[in-house]
Amino acid sequence: MDLKVPKLPKIAIGRRKALIAAGAVVALIAVAFIGWTLFVDYTKEEQVATFSGHVAAAEADLALVSEKIAVHLYSLPENPSIAECDAYMRDLAPLAEYGRGVTAHHRQVVGADLVLGPYAGAQSAYVRALDSLNRAFSLWTSAAAAYDAQAYTAAKNALAGADEAWKEYAAAIDDYEQELQTAEREEEAPPA
Repeated sequence: MDLKVPKLPKIAIGRRKALIAAGAVVALIAVAFIGWTLFVDYTKEEQVATFSGHVAAAEADLALVSEKIAVHLYSLPENPSIAECDAYMRDLAPLAEYGRGVTAHHRQVVGADLVLGPYAGAQSAYVRALDSLNRAFSLWTSAAAAYDAQAYTAAKNALAGADEAWKEYAAAIDDYEQELQTAEREEEAPPA
């Protein structure tokens, strides 16, 4: 069986029309490239703005937690009685649990942000800071529970661990600030 393929009519395109068509294709590619570049820049700026907003919300909530804990830490008299120590440690537990909840929430939110490029290091450092702070709150909770069970050595060890976790938090915050400054400098630098 012979299949006949119909012949297409010859299209005669002049030089002028060919140049116009080629120019239109180049213009279309240029518009698509510029549009894509603008979209990527906008998306990146949105990611950074979202991340910055989440960090600001975390800092605001952590400032409230810090205020409550500072009031509590300075509420113990210089030479407390046993009853005052008992009340002090009993009141520490719910504050520490509150701090754990706040840090866990913000760790989940900040950790879920999609941050690309130079801000990824800042995000990683901030998540590490929240993890350290959460560990400190957990150890304060453990210390309060151990004190309540009259396991004073365990309470003392948990408090020492909380102090170490607090130091790790402070170091991670310093890393976050350095990473943030580096990211901002990289964004301001003109492309090579």
